[in-house]
Amino acid sequence: MSLAPSRRPAWLNVLAGAAFLSVAIGAYLGLRVSPPDVNQGDLIRVMYAHVSVAWVSFLAVGVAALAGIAFLWRGRPRMDVISVAGAETALLYGALTIIGGMTYSKPTLNTFWTWDAKLTLTALMVALLAGVFIVRGLIDEPQRRGRVSAVILIVVLASLPLNYLAAEWFRTLHPAKAIDLTGGGVTIDGTMLTILLYNVVAAGLMFVWLLVERVRIGMREVEIDARRVQADGGSGEVVRV
Repeated sequence: MSLAPSRRPAWLNVLAGAAFLSVAIGAYLGLRVSPPDVNQGDLIRVMYAHVSVAWVSFLAVGVAALAGIAFLWRGRPRMDVISVAGAETALLYGALTIIGGMTYSKPTLNTFWTWDAKLTLTALMVALLAGVFIVRGLIDEPQRRGRVSAVILIVVLASLPLNYLAAEWFRTLHPAKAIDLTGGGVTIDGTMLTILLYNVVAAGLMFVWLLVERVRIGMREVEIDARRVQADGGSGEVVRV
């Protein structure tokens, strides 16, 4: 039994174009419009990409974990698909966070990496997200696979407050936050703040597009798998999402 080819909705193409355009504008603002920092000069421009993907990686973990919780509660395949999509984008943004941090650290701290609390917790987050897909590759039964990966994502979600506060709670080489949501206020130039927030929104828009596109593909895989199992009398192979 075959399915007709799935055509990407026009609005999703528009969303993709808007996401890429927003990221391109954000890069231009960060590289050309933003003033250099008084102390760090042009190196501060790395911040616009690094902070943006770091914040959105937290958002992606939240989406993945909440969808995982919904799957544990209801057991609906769509929730597992959303959880996987969120975990994939969280892994991507988490890896970009580490790359951006290393790019910034070498010229400022003379090292690409040091095992202090902030960096270690970020690396652990990325390792656990990668572990989600390792576990999913080892488990064939869809419900059990979804439940185990959901539990891992809940653990990652629980670690985020510690990750965020690590620079204040522990001795670390990570710079103090220019936007401190715990009461420290904003200590960044107004133009820089505007450009930073714009880049956060652009990174978020890219995340939304990646998430929706991956969910669309994942649901298509679930549908194909269900049709195959039905055609084979319940003995078909399981498509991994």
